[in-house]
Amino acid sequence: MVAINLNRLAKQLQDLREMFNQPEAFRAELHRFLSFYHQYSRRKHEDSIPKSFMRQYDLPIQIVPQLELSLRQLAQKETEQSFAVIEELWKDDYFEARDLACFILGQQAENQTERVVSLIDSWLSEPQDRAVVASIFKKACVGLLEFAPHQFSELTKNLLASKELRKQGYGLMALSIYLPKAHHNDLPGIYGMVRPFIAHSDLQLQSRLSELVRELAKQSPGEVAYLLKEVLADTEGPEIEQRLRSYLDFFEPRYAQSIQDAMKNHAKR
Repeated sequence: MVAINLNRLAKQLQDLREMFNQPEAFRAELHRFLSFYHQYSRRKHEDSIPKSFMRQYDLPIQIVPQLELSLRQLAQKETEQSFAVIEELWKDDYFEARDLACFILGQQAENQTERVVSLIDSWLSEPQDRAVVASIFKKACVGLLEFAPHQFSELTKNLLASKELRKQGYGLMALSIYLPKAHHNDLPGIYGMVRPFIAHSDLQLQSRLSELVRELAKQSPGEVAYLLKEVLADTEGPEIEQRLRSYLDFFEPRYAQSIQDAMKNHAKR
């Protein structure tokens, strides 16, 4: 863990808080702050896949959590200033700026739910960097999940029902991110949403779908194995067998074997 001068960090965060009511100055100060902690000398592995394809800083892991903690109360109390800062940060071409915009949006009070939903809808209506989409669902939707989970569900359903593959992919990502927090009673509804994609889905969605099936299998492997076998029984063609074969590693041997047996029977039809 990188050694950080805590007194200096506290002063820098205080300077940022004091500029919260000046969005442009806040954005400029944010970049000075992040540049100060950027690890210029650290080399990343050439073959590593970046989290984001936007410009980004290489920061010690402590910095973003400390930044968010420092701004949480302001974001919760200063509604209009928060939305002004969010708008300014969203113009930025650095991932960290948009990630912070998502965090601030997720801290808004219950009476701001409609504004929050409207802004999230606006963001998702346009192509976004994959890491930004993850931040939208992980951070911007925090208040939505707490105050209006039905609206999060509606948002997800609308994305999945879209004719645009990009939005369908966003919907699958939303479910993957939401699953660890989901109550067991929510799972049947999620199975219903994902079932059509397991049966028939575009190749461009396969990685997102695979991530979701992996998360579902962690939550309830027996139920998900049963779901896959049901979909298999109702779906013609070898493509479904190929798809299910790619999911076998998500299950312990007894469930994987039962899926394999069903696939063998399906191939004989």
